[in-house]
Amino acid sequence: MIAYLCRLAPALALMLAACHVNAEPPTRPRALRPGDTIMLVAPAGELNKKRVMLAVERLQERGFKVVVPDTLFRQRGYLAGTDEERAEELMRAFRDPEVDAVFPGTGGYGVTRMLPLLDWEEIARHPKIVIGFSDITALHLAIAAKCNLVTFHSPNPQYGLGSDDDLTPYSAKYFWRNILASENTGPQGFRYEQPASVGPLKRIAGGRVEATATGGNLSLLAATIGTPYEVITDGRILFVEDVREAPYRIDRMLSQLKLAGKLDKLAGVVLGQFRDCDEKDDEGSLSLAQVFDDYFADAPYPVVSNFAAGHVSQNGTVPFGVPCRLDAEALTFEVLENPVSVE
Repeated sequence: MIAYLCRLAPALALMLAACHVNAEPPTRPRALRPGDTIMLVAPAGELNKKRVMLAVERLQERGFKVVVPDTLFRQRGYLAGTDEERAEELMRAFRDPEVDAVFPGTGGYGVTRMLPLLDWEEIARHPKIVIGFSDITALHLAIAAKCNLVTFHSPNPQYGLGSDDDLTPYSAKYFWRNILASENTGPQGFRYEQPASVGPLKRIAGGRVEATATGGNLSLLAATIGTPYEVITDGRILFVEDVREAPYRIDRMLSQLKLAGKLDKLAGVVLGQFRDCDEKDDEGSLSLAQVFDDYFADAPYPVVSNFAAGHVSQNGTVPFGVPCRLDAEALTFEVLENPVSVE
């Protein structure tokens, strides 16, 4: 009997962790409708004005009002202004009752520097749609930790709506499915259909689980460990992606998550796209697939790779804080509930 209970212990711990983290469901922001107002902000790197204004034009064509603050195109080295300037611009977006959604223009670097300057109580009182990826991962993590709000890991305007060819059909489908009222009044949830150019999901460890999703850019997940904004992984499905990081650097960042206990009580893992991360000409390097196998092949939870999201044109939007289902046997990933409120 004791041996049997010992074998059950990891599963029971995961169940208890899942119950704890999901005790208070995150607040879902109000869905977007034509006529609503989107405010662009620059919380990280400087913006490309031509691309951003193309994104503004395309949003307006969809019937949205778009606020482009006078401060949006500031530059201070690799930053879009001082920490104080960027924090104040972001807080204006949350305080303004006319603004319905907050669209960071791009990632780059800088969000972690301004996190201590944000008013989390104010943000929690005014839940709004927040999108973005790359350096915006830090904002997603902080809002989850401090405000318990649903946010959206998605294309940024500068390299999504502002790209020459606009969003790809795949990227557009899941971007608007997540945040538009017209897309969230019917059946609950949706399943991601991988684009043919990317191919199917790949199984690393088998299993099936239902849990809320979290995560984002691996570099930011590692960089926030030990801070008040670090990722909450117990009982969660962890989504991870990155760009231009050699396998040894991916290895080191995964090791940091592991040593911090962030891989111990996961419900599952979805590995997105890792563009330009394989050392194709370095015979002395582990492959990216070998690194992933070292960390996840024997995982007691489902793990898949090749999900179409990340620093690529086929960048599917993932809602953080919403129940999802990962089936590593059927090789499917789906969102079980509509991520926004239509009331």
